[in-house]
Amino acid sequence: MSQQKPVVGESEAVTLLLTFLSYKVFLAYGVFIYSEGLNASWIIPLINTLLGLLGVLLLISLLSKFPGQDLVKIGEVLSGPYLNMLFVLFYLFIFLLSGGLVLRLAAERMAVGFFVDTPISLTTFFFIAGALVVSYLGLEAVARTARFLLGILIITAMAMVIFTIPFWQFHALYPLWGSGPWGLLKGAIKNSGDYVQILFLGVIYPFIPRDRLKAIGIKSVLFASFFMFLYILVPLLIFTYPSVTELAMPSIEMARIINLGRFGQRLEVIFLPVWVFSNLITLSIALYASAAVFARAFKLNDYRPFVLSSAVFILVIASLPENVSQAIYYHYKYLTQYSLSALALILLILHSVAWIRGKEESKG
Repeated sequence: MSQQKPVVGESEAVTLLLTFLSYKVFLAYGVFIYSEGLNASWIIPLINTLLGLLGVLLLISLLSKFPGQDLVKIGEVLSGPYLNMLFVLFYLFIFLLSGGLVLRLAAERMAVGFFVDTPISLTTFFFIAGALVVSYLGLEAVARTARFLLGILIITAMAMVIFTIPFWQFHALYPLWGSGPWGLLKGAIKNSGDYVQILFLGVIYPFIPRDRLKAIGIKSVLFASFFMFLYILVPLLIFTYPSVTELAMPSIEMARIINLGRFGQRLEVIFLPVWVFSNLITLSIALYASAAVFARAFKLNDYRPFVLSSAVFILVIASLPENVSQAIYYHYKYLTQYSLSALALILLILHSVAWIRGKEESKG
C-alpha cells in the first residue's frame, strides 16, 4: 500500500504474476519432478496447470465478492482478527520464504557459474540492494520494471531452448507413461505448490482493473505453465533420464552445452541478463508483497516502513541453508510441496463463511 493509490494495467499485472510464478525455471526447477515422473516428467507440469487454474479461479471467485478489497481485509471481515492473523502469517511465510530462497539460489548460481572467488554474502547484498530500491518505489515501479524487461526475459529464455534443439533425443521420452498414471498424479499433487504464488493476485487486487481480474489470473497461470512445461521437457530431451536427476540447476547446463562454432562457446554469459533480471524482479515482488501484507495487517496506510524489515527477514532466510542442495530441499519441502493445498484450504474457509453469512442475511 502507498500514500497514492497505484494503478496497474492488465499487461503489467500479468507480467508480475508470470514472473513470480515462473522464476523457478531459471533456478532449481525440476529436481524433484524428475524423480516422481521419470521419463514422463513432462506430463506433471500439464497436470499442475489444471491445479493452478483451479486455485486461481477459487481466489478470483472470492475476490470478486469484495470489490476493491485485498485478501487480508477480506479475511478480517469474514473470519475476524484472530483467525485472520493465522492466515496473514501464512501469506508472509510464502512471500518471505520465496524471496529468501530465490536470493540464496540466485547468489549460488552467480557464485558457481561466474563469480567463483566472490563471497556469497557480497553477491546476496547486491541482489537485495537492487530489489530494495525498486520495491520501495512502489507497485507501479515494480510493474513497469517487469514490463520493460519482459521482452528480454522471453527472447533469451526461448533462445536458450532453440539453440539446444540439435541435442534433443526423443527416445528419452520412452516409456511414455514413466512412473505410471498414479505416480504422475501423485507427483503433480506433491509439486502443486509451484502455483502458490498466485497469492500475489490477492495483494494487488485493489490496484488492477476489476473487470479484467479473471483474464489476468488465467493468462498468468497459462503463460507460466508454458515455461514450466518447456523447462521440464527440454532438459529431459537433452540429458535423458536418469542423468537429468543429477543436475541441481538444469538451465545452467543447458546454456553451457550450446555451441555455435569456434567463436560461439560458453554462451551462458549471454544468458546472464535473463537470470539476473528475473531474480531481481522476483525479489522486488516478494519484498513489496511482504511489506504490503505487514502494512495491511497492522492497518497502516503506507507499506514503505516495512520494506527494510522485510529485506532483513529475506536475508536471514537466505543465510539459513548451509549449501545450495539444502536451499533446493527447503524450496521443495516448504514451498513446492502441498503449499497450494494450504492456500486452497484458507480460500475454502473464507468461501464457506461468506456463503453462511449470505444465507443468514437473506433469511434476515
